[in-house]
Amino acid sequence: MALDSTIGGASADSYISVADADTYHGNNLNVTDWTGASSSDKEKALKMATRLLDERIDWNGSKYTEAQSLRWPRSNVTDPDGYAVGTDEIPTAVTNATAEFAKFLIAGNRVDDSDGKGISRVKAGSVEVDFDKTDTADVLPEIVYEMLRGWGTIHTRGKFGAVAVVRT
Repeated sequence: MALDSTIGGASADSYISVADADTYHGNNLNVTDWTGASSSDKEKALKMATRLLDERIDWNGSKYTEAQSLRWPRSNVTDPDGYAVGTDEIPTAVTNATAEFAKFLIAGNRVDDSDGKGISRVKAGSVEVDFDKTDTADVLPEIVYEMLRGWGTIHTRGKFGAVAVVRT
């Protein structure tokens, strides 16, 4: 099934098209994971990135219509400069973050627990291992957190509470 990035569409499944994601990545370095992927894998990654963002983020404002399948477009949202975001648009920060996240998903399985998760120290002599209960892998890469700063509250994986994304 083809990717649908129709803004406010009832069957939309991505915030950005493959062509627009290709353009975004074309302006960046270190994108061989993206450029080397098939169109089918790019579509899957963009759909998955969109779904995970909608699952993990309490976006500012309100979903614009009940009929739309995704959580953007939204009403009562302002950008980091205080300007109103139209109910017929998805902010560039959201589309770019979706493309960036999709690239990370193509590069490796980010939804599985990472190797060494929870280990804070290993010692070889007399074999000693220290575990850190607060060390949990997160699906979202740090760059996506930064790109979406100010657009909502991101809930962290495997930790208690939420991280407020605050504009400064």
